[in-house]
Formats: sequence, structure tokens, C-alpha cells
Amino acid sequence: MDELREHLAIPEDERGAKWRHRFYDLLEVTRLVPRDPRIFLGPDGFPYYALDLPDEGEPGEIAVPDLLELATDRGFGIAIEAYEDMAAWVFTCGDLVTRRAFGGFEVPRLGVVPGDEPTFRAVLKDTERMEVQPPDEHLLPSYVRPLLHAYFTRTLGIAHPGVLALVSPDQNPPEQLVFRVVRDDFPGDDEFEHAIAGVTWFLPRHLVVSILPGPVVDALGEAFVPLAA
Repeated sequence: MDELREHLAIPEDERGAKWRHRFYDLLEVTRLVPRDPRIFLGPDGFPYYALDLPDEGEPGEIAVPDLLELATDRGFGIAIEAYEDMAAWVFTCGDLVTRRAFGGFEVPRLGVVPGDEPTFRAVLKDTERMEVQPPDEHLLPSYVRPLLHAYFTRTLGIAHPGVLALVSPDQNPPEQLVFRVVRDDFPGDDEFEHAIAGVTWFLPRHLVVSILPGPVVDALGEAFVPLAA
């Protein structure tokens, strides 16, 4: 516990990849204290499980890995030492999906660095070698789909959300997710951007969500796979 406390005391401008990886290692074994109430809404409007470092000499109760399945089944993140608009560290639901699906909080081959945005977003460029496929379990785990279904239907008011994967060697990365949502579904660009940021909150940061024009989405039609309720 003392090691984690000392590690978090390092200024943010001195934290690099080595710092993050050691931080993740410490969280694997360090038991923290849940706050009451355990779940709170963050400034982004999403739910987080609040964990604090125990007082010196006091034992902790729960480690971050103990919460992985619960968090990714029910759709919440984890915030450590969170006060008002600040926290020592925040894991989105997508960060916890990454840990559950890939065994680590980052995907090493892509060198993805956690940042302010939950994941990257790109507009698909023209490609001659493009396949439309249902996303597999590796790309979109089954336990994430009901969370996205609830977000689309309850938060965004989209009754029949769907998803597909665009796969092409001309893309980077080769696989990109497309959801059945377009700008015309929203009153303005700001609302649309906010909605997409919400979608990506549930996803690992290395995934790319491609935004297609409305006519293209309509043309793809039945290629979209319904998100399970």
C-alpha cells in the first residue's frame, strides 16, 4: 500500500510508460477501500465505482481485478481517490473491458496510451478492398453489447441499434466498428459528438469507431447486427 501511495505521489508530468505499467502491476495486488455509496456519477455522466487508499496501517478490502466482471457486465468504470472533478486515476468501462478481454489495461502491439478521450474515432476513407462482417467476440465482446444497447435505447433514444465491422487491409487498423447512427439523428454536431463519445466510453481505446454518411448507413441496411438487449 505504501508503494502505491508513493507511486501516485509522482507528479503527472513525470509519469511515462514505465510509471503506468508499474501502476497497473500495483493495482493487481493492492487492496483498496470502497466508498459509501460505492457508485457515483462522474462529471462525464457515467457511473464509477469509488475506491480509496486505506489509511496508513489499515487494511484494504477489494482490489481492482475483483471488480472486472461486475463492472463490465453492469457498465461502470472505476475511480481511485476521486474528489469533485479530480481523481488520482480513472478507468472507463472500456478500460476495464480491455483488461478483461486482453489481460492488460493497454494493448502493447498498438502502443495505446490512455488519454482524455475514451477511444480514437475516425471517418472511413475510400477503399477498394472492404468487407462488411458481423463483429466477432474479439472485436466486440458479448458482455459489452447489452451495455451499448441500453445506451443507445435509453440514453440516445435510438430504438433499434445495430453494429457491423468494416474490414480492409487498406485501413489502419484493418477492423473498424460502425454503429447504426448518423449525424441526422441529432439536432447538431455538438450533440452528435457527445453521443459518440458516450459510445466509445464502453469500448477499449485501441478500437476505432468509423462514422459513415447517412446514405451509406442506409445502403448497408441489413448488414447491421442488432445489439442484444
